[in-house]
Formats: sequence, structure tokens, C-alpha cells
Amino acid sequence: MRTIEIIDNEIKELKERMMTVKGTDTEVYTRIVGYYRSVKNWNKGKRDEYNQRKLFTQPGKPSIREAAETIISTASFNEAPEPQRAVLSGATAEPAGYYYFFRTTCPNCPPVKNWLEGFQIEGTAVNVDEKEGFAKAAEYQIFSSPTVIFHDEEGKEMYRASDVRELNTLFEKVTI
Repeated sequence: MRTIEIIDNEIKELKERMMTVKGTDTEVYTRIVGYYRSVKNWNKGKRDEYNQRKLFTQPGKPSIREAAETIISTASFNEAPEPQRAVLSGATAEPAGYYYFFRTTCPNCPPVKNWLEGFQIEGTAVNVDEKEGFAKAAEYQIFSSPTVIFHDEEGKEMYRASDVRELNTLFEKVTI
């Protein structure tokens, strides 16, 4: 049975992890009065109107709320290994494979996909827009796309990267 103390400790751990999340603020553009514009530049009335809009999902695709609930219910935050962001400068351990987590509408995913196409190690592309892919992302605690997780022969995570710059840093000394 989970006690309040255990839950408080989990919340504290999650808050600490949130402080180390990499990324940038998402710029939301939507149509207003006939043209597209950044929501953050709207006046108060238009922003209120935007907040009252209803979102629709495609049949068979999870809603944002369902997706968040799936992550929360399937994630085991205490058991997952901490991701390593080690640079392979002189290291001899090369990964045996990788998982490339992406979304179909992600503007940052194609450069990472292109980088991986020239990579000599076999990998698996995981579309997190699909139910199975979303569950796999929750299992590995993926919070942004793209994310590439490199693993050893036993499937244990070695390191992860979220953009081409990180990939180049990780593998700058590895002959591809």
C-alpha cells in the first residue's frame, strides 16, 4: 500500500527530474481571423477564445488526456535506470542497436532520422503516435521527440540523444 510519505518522495523525485528536462518552449501557431499567428502574441480576448476551443481526435488515436494517463499509469519511475549522456571519447563499448522514437508531425525528427540512416548499427523506429509506440515510449520514459536510445546486446540502455548535435557529440570519435 502506498503511503503519503512514499507518494511525497515520488513527487519530490519527479520535480527533481523535471528540472533536468532538455528542450525549448513549444511555439503554438493557430488560425485567427483568417491567418496563422503565434498564440503567445494574441490579445487577452483571443487567447480566452482559444482556451475555450474543443480538441478533436481521430478515431483509434489516443487523446492528449488518454496519452498522459497511459504514461502515468505505465511508468515505473523508481525502477527505470537513469539515462546516461556519456561522450564516447575513447570508449570501446559501442551500442548493439538503438530505438528511434519519433512523431509523424515532429519538425525536429527528420534531421535525426537522416543522421541515423548513415549509422552502421541496426535500429528500430518507434512511432509514438501509435498505441504500441506510445506504450514503448512510456516504458523508456520518453518525454520528447525525437529521442534515440542506444542499447547494448542485452537491451540495457547505454545512452540517449535528442538531436543531431547530441548525436555528433556522442559519436564524434567513433568511426562510422
